[in-house]
Amino acid sequence: MVIFVSQIIILVIGVTVIVLAGWGVFAPQKLMAFVTSAMDKYWGIYIAVIVRLVLGSALIVVAPTSQFPIVFQAVGVIAILAAIALVLMGRERIRRFVVWWSEQFSDRIVRLWLLFGMAFGVFLVYGVV
Repeated sequence: MVIFVSQIIILVIGVTVIVLAGWGVFAPQKLMAFVTSAMDKYWGIYIAVIVRLVLGSALIVVAPTSQFPIVFQAVGVIAILAAIALVLMGRERIRRFVVWWSEQFSDRIVRLWLLFGMAFGVFLVYGVV
C-alpha cells in the first residue's frame, strides 16, 4: 500500500512538473512571475520544502520497484537534502535568489531549463509506470 501511494505521489508530481514546465516553455515570463510571487508569500517556502520532502521520500520508497532503482534512490536523497538546504537558507535568501535567477537569464535560457524540467517530469512518470 505504501508503494502504491508513493507511486501515485510521484505520478502527480511528475505530471505537475510536465504541465508547469510546458506552460513556462510557452510563457516563461508568466511562469517566472508565478514562482517569484509564490516565494514572496509566507507559505511559498513551506510548499517548496514539503514537495521536496514528499517527493524524496516517495522516490526512496518506490526505488526498488522502479525502472531506475539507483537513480530514483539518489534523486530521492538529493530532494530531501534540497529541502533541508531550503530550510537552512531561509525564505529571504531563497526569494532573493529566485528574483536574481529570473532577471539573469533570457527567455531562451529559461525555456531550455524548462525543457530539462519537462524531461525530468517524464522521467518520473516513466520510472513508475
